Amino acid sequence: MAQQDEIVLTIDKHVATITLNRPKRGNSLTSKLNELLLSSLHKVAVDDTVRILVLTGAGKYFCTGMDLGGGSANVSPDVAVEKGMEVYDYLYKFPKPVIARINGPALGGGVGLLFACNVRIATKNSYIALTEVKRGLIPAMISQYIVPEVGQFKANEYMLTGRRVSAQECLQQNCLSAVVEEDQLDQAVQRYVDLFEESAPGAMRDIKELVRIVGGKGESDIKSSQDHIKKAFVKMMNSPEAAYGIMSFTQKKKPDWSEFIKSSKL
Repeated sequence: MAQQDEIVLTIDKHVATITLNRPKRGNSLTSKLNELLLSSLHKVAVDDTVRILVLTGAGKYFCTGMDLGGGSANVSPDVAVEKGMEVYDYLYKFPKPVIARINGPALGGGVGLLFACNVRIATKNSYIALTEVKRGLIPAMISQYIVPEVGQFKANEYMLTGRRVSAQECLQQNCLSAVVEEDQLDQAVQRYVDLFEESAPGAMRDIKELVRIVGGKGESDIKSSQDHIKKAFVKMMNSPEAAYGIMSFTQKKKPDWSEFIKSSKL
């Protein structure tokens, strides 16, 4: 697949749709894809004809998070965390309403993408899973979007276990706007598009900023959190656990952490 096809941007009247288009890799995130996604977001942000953004994935997955199979192998952890955080932050602060059209499972960083969206509509077969811990990793970059919404108790549970959380459970936890049958996904998205088209663009932009400020932390607290996130990500990517977990992934093997602990003490 050509690199430029990894992100597909389409515009229909007032609605822009960005599709993560790496279906054979579960729409996993690479440095290149992050650059293309950020570029597409910038284009949509400055296009005055576009009032609503829809984010979705091609194939059976919404997004499976960071590509551990070598998609970002030549990128240093410092650069990777800067680029990754830039994408999440820009999506979170996007000046127009963003609808996550969740066509399938979201894992790791993919969960961060949907949590940065204002409306989240998922199919019944969808689920989220913060699986980083199974590979000796931590969900550093996306934690600042997930923890405030689900709370520390649930964040600990989801992040420490890496278990699958069904779309229905996410709905009960107020993390989703709606859960629908697969053949009704577009219809459900359209309902929100219609509602947004009845709302004033400038007022929607200001409301998003207001909610962020009132419901979030002060700028100094955010800066402090982001500094910690960057350090945690770099530390993680340079750790023996991460090296072992990623190697196991590329070899299609389940990590044996008991064996890893024994060997690391030799």
